[in-house]
Amino acid sequence: MKKYIKSILALVIAAGTTVSCDDKLDINVNPTQPVTTPSNLRLPAIISNTAYHLYSHARFSAYHSYYMTSRTGNSNAIIDNWNYNNITRQGAWRWHYFDVGSNIMGMIDRAEQEGSNNYLGVGKILLAFSYLTATDSFGDMPFTEAYSGSYNPVYDSQEKVYEGIATLLEEGLTALGRVSSAAVRMDDKSDAIYGGNLEHWKSFGLAVKSRLQLHTANFKGSNQETLATVNAALANYADAIFKYPKESSNAWGKNLWGESAAQPEWQFADIKNMVSTSVPTDFLIDALTVDKAGNGYDPRLKVLTSPGKNNKYFGAKLSEGLRDTDLPTGTTADDFPNLNLGYWTSDNSPYPFILKEELFFIKSELHFHMNQTAQAYDAMIDGIKLNMSRMGIQEGEMLNYLSSAKVPSSSADLKLADIMMQKWIALYLQSESWVDMRRYNYSQNAYPNIYYPKNALAEWGGKWIQRFPYDPQTEYIYNPREIARLGAEARNWCFTPVWWAENSSLK
Repeated sequence: MKKYIKSILALVIAAGTTVSCDDKLDINVNPTQPVTTPSNLRLPAIISNTAYHLYSHARFSAYHSYYMTSRTGNSNAIIDNWNYNNITRQGAWRWHYFDVGSNIMGMIDRAEQEGSNNYLGVGKILLAFSYLTATDSFGDMPFTEAYSGSYNPVYDSQEKVYEGIATLLEEGLTALGRVSSAAVRMDDKSDAIYGGNLEHWKSFGLAVKSRLQLHTANFKGSNQETLATVNAALANYADAIFKYPKESSNAWGKNLWGESAAQPEWQFADIKNMVSTSVPTDFLIDALTVDKAGNGYDPRLKVLTSPGKNNKYFGAKLSEGLRDTDLPTGTTADDFPNLNLGYWTSDNSPYPFILKEELFFIKSELHFHMNQTAQAYDAMIDGIKLNMSRMGIQEGEMLNYLSSAKVPSSSADLKLADIMMQKWIALYLQSESWVDMRRYNYSQNAYPNIYYPKNALAEWGGKWIQRFPYDPQTEYIYNPREIARLGAEARNWCFTPVWWAENSSLK
């Protein structure tokens, strides 16, 4: 060891004698190691972090959009009582700004230096997607002053954030159309979604734009414009899905909805997976029940879930769980299907960004509101078929379902609820379902038989939950003036509609 230290000292002294007075020797920089990371090494982590970011929103919104409820009922402040006031962390905020956003900003800077418009374009599209997911949960948030180095950036209005997202998408799509041979190669090693296929990335950018425009089309009168966008996306769309390995020995390699990722050591407590202690709602089971008298089920039910010990398919009221008095006497957790080990809830399940069937349902909804029921009906059927095919439903079962009472026999019988409920099933557990419910203000028109949860606190006055609170460990400490300006310190802040919900003409 002494010999090694003497050698190092000798090298430093020798270097010092050969450097002029004007030169500076930085012993903290290794000249043989790169100072920055190239774009192709940044993208893999960004994509995987995006999957975790999506989950961090769906972790709560899956309960707010009536897919599942706590098993015991009235035992969890957030999912049973709709009370976020005592949380210590809101990890979804950090997942956007730090884990996804800051890494994308670094990749964008590097891509500009490299002349890699492929990574520049993909980065801007993914940043737009992350912002859209975040603002739809939080509302107003820093955009123009984000990543400026300020500890207390101004919160832009959600309308302004939407404008920024639209700009990011246009810039991203433009960059993808200007990729030169000088760009760093993008392939399946760096791009776990499309393997470097930029045409598919362009279509994904248009899919994100379709979501963005749909949220405001009803009060902006832009149904036709949004329809043009979604048709352009569908022309060459390939599913944007992050695929986890079939087997993995570490938590990073497992879907967070999975059976063994309940509390990864590296994860925030508020992103804890509670699937194993939850049961499906009666709202979900009713939606997937075709014939109550004969217990005929939508074939997707047994793919989305796995059989419980008693091979029964009970559902409990939201916020009530096993305390639901409408359940048969003696009901236990074994009488419910298992929410784990389903198509989207296994360790190795893929995680959806945007599925192609969502685009068909967007198209169907737009046509419906434009009084083009024949086109709306055809698009809805395309969405159902695609979703069933994805889950391996055989053609015979699919045809039986399509001829059942759950699906209108023609466009003349089509109702808004047919479209929205089929979309809700197809987007199982995705946070976009909560967006749809809020756009329609939980309307019976769109979601028949939806009900206000019994154990939502009385102080909410019967209002429906509308947003997440900001992160208590950052925003309420470092940016109190903005929190006060917004009124976000109020106990009922989560019941204040976000901009597009407040302006919605659908409610």
